Amino acid sequence: MSKIYLQRAATGVLAAAVVAGAGVAPAHADQNNPEAPKNVIVMIGDGMGYNHVVNTNLYETGQSQYITSGDAGDVTEHDGDPVQVYENFNHLGLTTTSLDTLAAGKEYDSAGAWGDFDWAKDTPTDSAAAGTAMATGTKVNNGALNVDPEGNELKTMSELAHETGRSAGVVSSVQYSHATPASYAVSNPDRNAYTAIGDSMVNAEYLDVVMGAGHPGYDDSGQEKAADYQFIAEDTFNSVSNGDTDWDYVESKGDFEALANGEIETDKVFGLAQAETTLQQAREGDSEGTLPGEVAYNDNVPDLPTMSEGALNVLGQDEEGFHLMIEGGAIDWTGHANETTRNIEETQDFNKSVESVVNWVEENSSWDETLLVVTADHETGYLGGAEDDPGFTEMYGDQGELPTVGWSSGNHTNHLVPYFFKGAGSDAIMNSTVGEDDVRGSYIDNTTVANLFKDELWVEDEDDGSEEPPAEGDIPVEAEIQGLGNDNGGENPDPGSLVLSVSDGSAALGNQRNAGDRLRMTGEMPSVAVTDTRNEANGWSVAGQSSDLTAGDESVTADHLGWVPSVVDEEQNPIPGGTVAGTLAGGEGLSAPQTLGQADAENRMGSTELAADLNLEVPVDTEAGTYEGALSVSLFPVD
Repeated sequence: MSKIYLQRAATGVLAAAVVAGAGVAPAHADQNNPEAPKNVIVMIGDGMGYNHVVNTNLYETGQSQYITSGDAGDVTEHDGDPVQVYENFNHLGLTTTSLDTLAAGKEYDSAGAWGDFDWAKDTPTDSAAAGTAMATGTKVNNGALNVDPEGNELKTMSELAHETGRSAGVVSSVQYSHATPASYAVSNPDRNAYTAIGDSMVNAEYLDVVMGAGHPGYDDSGQEKAADYQFIAEDTFNSVSNGDTDWDYVESKGDFEALANGEIETDKVFGLAQAETTLQQAREGDSEGTLPGEVAYNDNVPDLPTMSEGALNVLGQDEEGFHLMIEGGAIDWTGHANETTRNIEETQDFNKSVESVVNWVEENSSWDETLLVVTADHETGYLGGAEDDPGFTEMYGDQGELPTVGWSSGNHTNHLVPYFFKGAGSDAIMNSTVGEDDVRGSYIDNTTVANLFKDELWVEDEDDGSEEPPAEGDIPVEAEIQGLGNDNGGENPDPGSLVLSVSDGSAALGNQRNAGDRLRMTGEMPSVAVTDTRNEANGWSVAGQSSDLTAGDESVTADHLGWVPSVVDEEQNPIPGGTVAGTLAGGEGLSAPQTLGQADAENRMGSTELAADLNLEVPVDTEAGTYEGALSVSLFPVD
């Protein structure tokens, strides 16, 4: 195979080179794994422990699963009926430890968690470390995003999705560059480096959807204010919002709704809601003692279900599949602030987004090809008990009234959080438990599922004969196909072989002329040799096909690249392939397989060297850059 590079010189002249010895990674490499989901949707209620689910369920129905009571060392989980749609999914517990937690000797321990009320408060994880563990399968120190203690950057599920031919995105009800959405997107040793993180997310080639709050021109109540660029750099915001990047930009509530309704066509969208830090949680008004919604909501921002539906409409266009992380980020903020009412509001918004995702899967996909996970990165606020008793006291409440609960921390805790899941790959997750909790039952680690995807579900099938592509400049492509001779020592004991090799070298497409709204360029590709020593055969054929040529998010499609095949030695007489001149001839160019040369039974023997003049049409408005693609050449025996 060959790599094709296209760059614009300082004079504005286009040039290209073909370099032998490189390959293209296959798309959707896990297609032979019957349990591998095509699509993965991970929904994280940040800080949403079991009791946060209970808090909302009690308000909505007056009862709930997961309610606990008892003395230390003798805690019981009571029966209850499911309320939320995800409570009917598969269920496990999830540990939340980070490297800091483990260094403090706090590896999850059921006896410690339920035997000492204060055990869970000591050295809990933060969202950056928890998100990193879930997104990469590796534990890191608190505050770090996808960077281990040695400074190594870790591969996220979004990047893995991109490597396997899928699209990827992140959605949040808090700033788009906050810890959890960032943990599924980019690497940074400091989670608080918001503008640098935001820039990295905008420039990440493997992200196709980014949505969240963090608008510089609005406050927490959705009112316009003097621009404050603490979550996105001014230059970055201007470039994205003015259409100077490859992102389609949306910010109004109406545009988010249009995206959710399928009224906006785009395959790459950056959505920045008109709020500073959260969609609703940080709005003005004291909710203490009020019921959810009694303090007026911001009416200029979309809710999380709308954003989720819009993201799915964009990513769902990818035939190879996608990975999407959706965060109910402000559940955590209500835990830190010990806000019972707004905790219910935020959890309800998250629950409704789960319902919208379930509807999308059942209407546009299926559970046979999509995995949906609903979980948390950690618990926040130590919600539970009663106001006058912070221990393992039973939560209770009547429908439509605020439950009687207490908050015992303003920070995260080490308790297990729920992990609900449904769809393709569920059996693999259920078979990956690492322990048994005395109260919550079987659990997995927060690194378990990402590693399951990296090691088993989204990996190239080991038996498909694929190999890692050689690095640039390494050994050229070579394929050997054995003949059909007699292997038992009879006639034709040596069947001979049919071998394809691609020569070293390069070709500069430097000859160019203007042609209307295009530049027409010509050059030569490295020669291809076919050696046929088979005793008996009907012939062979050589075909080639090119990928699109890309530079970041810019591309020149392969139908702009064509060739005119030839035989290097005129005394050799295989039949050259037809002329393929890309869109010069109005055809599909090398976007589809085209014949380079072929031979029949009479003229196949010996070594034949094939070549081709390359033709490239480049629109004059093509962005400058180094454009990279791959030209694959394949040899086929003729039956």
